[in-house]
Amino acid sequence: MKFYGELLVIILLLIANGRILIIKNAKKDSLVILSPLGVLLSIIQIFNWGLDAVTLLTLFLSILVLLSNFHALFRYSERLYIDHYSILMKVWSGITIIFAAALIAGTAFYAPVEYSNKDLGVKERLLRYEGSFRSGFEEASLIKSANLFVTEFKPDNAQEISTKDIVLLIPDKRADTYYYRPFLQYLAREGFTVVSADFFCSDCRWRHSIGDLKICRRFAMLTDWFLKNDKFWMQKEFYTYNITQELNELGKLAETLYGQNTRLFIITDVMATDAALDYMDKNPERVLGVYDLQTIPEYKTPGFGIICQSDILTASLLKQSRDKDGFYTKYIVMQTKKEIFKARNK
Repeated sequence: MKFYGELLVIILLLIANGRILIIKNAKKDSLVILSPLGVLLSIIQIFNWGLDAVTLLTLFLSILVLLSNFHALFRYSERLYIDHYSILMKVWSGITIIFAAALIAGTAFYAPVEYSNKDLGVKERLLRYEGSFRSGFEEASLIKSANLFVTEFKPDNAQEISTKDIVLLIPDKRADTYYYRPFLQYLAREGFTVVSADFFCSDCRWRHSIGDLKICRRFAMLTDWFLKNDKFWMQKEFYTYNITQELNELGKLAETLYGQNTRLFIITDVMATDAALDYMDKNPERVLGVYDLQTIPEYKTPGFGIICQSDILTASLLKQSRDKDGFYTKYIVMQTKKEIFKARNK
């Protein structure tokens, strides 16, 4: 859905400034309203999916298109006809048309590999909560903003493995649930109930800056890792403390959602491993095992999620190519499945 939203916005912006090639003088310039609509949709994309290179470039393009159409918007709001398109307007439009065309090509080239839950026989559910670690969490109504997002993937009833075990993924903060989605879908297809959670609480900050906001935390953490790698790893103990808080809350939430006898098999990805092992030591009756995805040699993007399918641009920065047919994702799922059964048979 993220890809299609980006593509829609860019195409609308291309039409907004490409109209100078088809609209003649003395006609009402109705298509100019696409320019403010493009800015609005770009902002919505960022709030839905967060900041990344494509959403930032799309927002930048939409602002350029809006500025180049400011005079035309004024004339349209006053119900005036077009006198002419100025030379400056044509130059601006030409630049943005080239920019939009290049952005469409780039967006299509780096399009993610996505799977339909229906085709895989998987059900997906998003649970929204609001609160804090100090006060606790409760379900957020539609009119309230949430700061805890729990995503559950389950197989169809006919495929579900009858057990009280829940597979719990703790995403690395250089990613979030979205960037593990192909892995979670295929793991659910194998018969497991899989849960992943993303916390954005005021009392669990990672950067103590605007980078803690939901829309830009991943972007900020990626920037830290790429540009300040030594400093990033120096904060490992701090990251462990934050994830310990998340695990304690998720343990309570699992009891509420699935019952007191529910056991957890915790999947980590670099950053959460120490916290998960400590949680297992303190709750041996609750935790079947802990499995760090980075221990799989074929997993080439540890800490970043399944980005060879979900974020091809970042994967290319790490010198990894698109996993078009999902071979490596399925292999990682099979290795994880083996570890789950091994933990159950102990």
